[in-house]
Amino acid sequence: MPFSKPFSEACARNQQPIAAILETCLSRPCRVLEIGSGTGQHAVFMARLMPHLHWQPTDLAEAIPAIELWRKDANLPNLAAPLELDVNQSPWPVDSTAKGTKREKNDAEESGYDAVFTANTVHFVGWSTVENLFRGAAEVLKEGGQLLVYGPFNENGSYTSTGNAQLDSWLKARDPDSGIKDRSAVIALAAGYGLEHEHTNALPANNELLAFRKI
Repeated sequence: MPFSKPFSEACARNQQPIAAILETCLSRPCRVLEIGSGTGQHAVFMARLMPHLHWQPTDLAEAIPAIELWRKDANLPNLAAPLELDVNQSPWPVDSTAKGTKREKNDAEESGYDAVFTANTVHFVGWSTVENLFRGAAEVLKEGGQLLVYGPFNENGSYTSTGNAQLDSWLKARDPDSGIKDRSAVIALAAGYGLEHEHTNALPANNELLAFRKI
């Protein structure tokens, strides 16, 4: 039985607001590593909208066929084949050689991604996995590279909307270790891995995009 290409309504609704922020953050040619690409819709949308980016989707093994269907249908030269990645691995099995975007540094070529992007992942997993996500991102980013994290966040231990409270209850019912994380805790975690919080962008449906830079 052939595998059908999945479609997420939520992804379709939020990709344009996310893209508006990414177009500002990623205005120059660069390599982007996406963590938790899901259906693959974000990867196709961003790569098509911003042809100056080289977009590398990744996810767990079970998500790879769906992402590959979206990639093949799109047939975009700047969208790479998806890589299998569990962020709890160390080191991450991704090629961090910055092809076409290398800079000279002390007479040597610097490797690493210019940006790491992840959407709707942090609240779906436990804190230890979030720690590994930030650790891995810091390892594969170039100096000065950006980590861009989209999703819902709590503020000072409180939900920012009734909808987020309901989402958190649903998440914890399926996995007690998961749930919406506090923005300040995520920012503090990032700082421990040398990722400085630059700005928080408010987006529709009580979501945010947190931007960090490797220092």
